Parts: sequence; C-alpha cells; structure tokens
Amino acid sequence: MKATFWGRRLFISTILVVVISALVVAAIKDAESVHLPYLVAVFSAISIGFAEPQKGWMLAIMQCALIMAGYFLFTQRPESKAQQELENFSLYGSIILTFAASFLGGFLRRAFNMK
Repeated sequence: MKATFWGRRLFISTILVVVISALVVAAIKDAESVHLPYLVAVFSAISIGFAEPQKGWMLAIMQCALIMAGYFLFTQRPESKAQQELENFSLYGSIILTFAASFLGGFLRRAFNMK
C-alpha cells in the first residue's frame, strides 16, 4: 500500500525544517565569514534530502522561504556596508546551497538503498 503524501514523517520533517531555518538565520546574523552559514545550510539540506528523498524538494523550498522570511521579517539590517554585504552573500548563497545539497542528500539515500 502506498503511503499518503502528508504523513507523520513529513510533518516531523517540516517541524525540523522550521527549527533549522531559524538556526541558519541566526548563523547568518552572527557569522564573521560565510563558512558557518554555508555549513549549516548544507548539512541541514543534506539531512532533509536523506530523510525525505521523494519529498525533499518541497522541504528545501520551504526551508528557503523560511530563511528569506526569517531574515527579512525578524532581523534588523546591519549598519555597516561590509556587514550588510556579508549577510547578503551568506543569505543568497545558503539558499542556493540548500537546493543543491537537498538534491545530493536524496541522491545519496537512493544510492544507499540500491543493492
């Protein structure tokens, strides 16, 4: 029997995406370089793709939307131009890496399931 699209596992993954998105926004705001936000975004997206290989695309889109909304709605813009450029680079780079790493996580899960 085929499982429904909106199952318990997807609901738990959605809650995890909300928490991790807040963590990525916090990493973007507190980081002194792009490395920390990129690492958090990549590891979270790989885990999303690995946990939900068929529905990871939806969770990745949700994570990107939550990161953008969290950054623009719940944080203040920095005063210095250099810090503002760093945060923008971290924000948009994290979004791009989220899509790529989610695909990679789903690919790895399917590769491990093959015998």
